[in-house]
Amino acid sequence: MNFESGYQGLKSSADPQRWSAQKEVLTDEKLVIEGHPVMERWETPYMGAFAALVTRHGGRILECGFGLGISAHAIQSYAPEEHVIIEANDDVFKRLIDFQNSAVNKVTPILGLACDVLESFSDQSFDGIFYDTYPLNADEQHTHQFPFIKKVYPLLKKGGILSYCNLTSTGVLKNRYDSWEALFNETQVPYLLEAGVPEKDIKGIIIFKVSPPTDCLYFQHKTAMIPIIVKE
Repeated sequence: MNFESGYQGLKSSADPQRWSAQKEVLTDEKLVIEGHPVMERWETPYMGAFAALVTRHGGRILECGFGLGISAHAIQSYAPEEHVIIEANDDVFKRLIDFQNSAVNKVTPILGLACDVLESFSDQSFDGIFYDTYPLNADEQHTHQFPFIKKVYPLLKKGGILSYCNLTSTGVLKNRYDSWEALFNETQVPYLLEAGVPEKDIKGIIIFKVSPPTDCLYFQHKTAMIPIIVKE
């Protein structure tokens, strides 16, 4: 399947390990790394909806990508038994440690690229999984979530819920589709099936209202999708 890039500045290929050493530029409204807006504060209600979904059964939650800590704070509000957070950038990880130290519920921070650290976990060890990391290069812009899902799906308990966010991709792709359902069915479902997610576990999407500012570079739509995957 051919994808248009459409997003400024992503390198076509690069050593993924470089990401860890890139310095963050942090303001009240956004996190910028390597010149790219990785996360912005307008995403707060949207991240809250993801948190509500993946914590539906409580228990042990895996989150990949800390960013501004928006989804992490939301997940904590649902009192998980343990909240495992993987973050690849050194500067962001320092803030994750601060978050761990102030969190009411148990937080386990792990430094590294998401796909590289999954082997340390046992099968069926998480009740909920949320993936929201930034593409490391243009080649991965639309698909970086799927190799992760292939590796992480065995770690999800039966009845567990997985969701993911890739606004850098869907912000571009939505321009080609009249509906989020059409976008999901054509650009996400085939890759989820290829990643080993059974068709019966793919439950569709939630459409959520969002309000990105006019200067947001990666997303300019009034709604965004929340994929729902439940392991039967």
